[in-house]
Amino acid sequence: MIEALLLATSPVCIPGAESPEIYRIDATNAAVRQAFSEGDVDTIALYHHDDVIKSLGPGQYYEGKDALRQQLEATFAAVTLDFGEKGEDLRESLTVCGDLAVSITRFEITWTLLDGSASGVSEGRSMIVLVRSDEAPHGWVTLSEVIQPVG
Repeated sequence: MIEALLLATSPVCIPGAESPEIYRIDATNAAVRQAFSEGDVDTIALYHHDDVIKSLGPGQYYEGKDALRQQLEATFAAVTLDFGEKGEDLRESLTVCGDLAVSITRFEITWTLLDGSASGVSEGRSMIVLVRSDEAPHGWVTLSEVIQPVG
């Protein structure tokens, strides 16, 4: 009886390409990339859960939206970031399971120091766990993100 109840209440997981939510998730991703290119901390924060967990590489782990804001403000005080136009072409997988989605995406970000002394490109892969949110502009927020830098 318990097994039947668990099966009846478990979300069905489907590939993102088959989910009607792909359009809202893609809109979320596009808005976040645009906000990063503009250095817009407030907009980026709209698309992150209050209890967000970020692991952006060795020594770059933080929890919570306040920590996210602090990290972003420090970053944008030093550099500009551009995700370029590749966007969703870099997604390797997306799975939607009810109110949860897991995306694995390659990225390429061009960074430029504000003093103009240097620029470069950072590449890698990220795994992002999104959850539905009635407070988010497109209905999805990042709950967790792990970055795997290349090189």
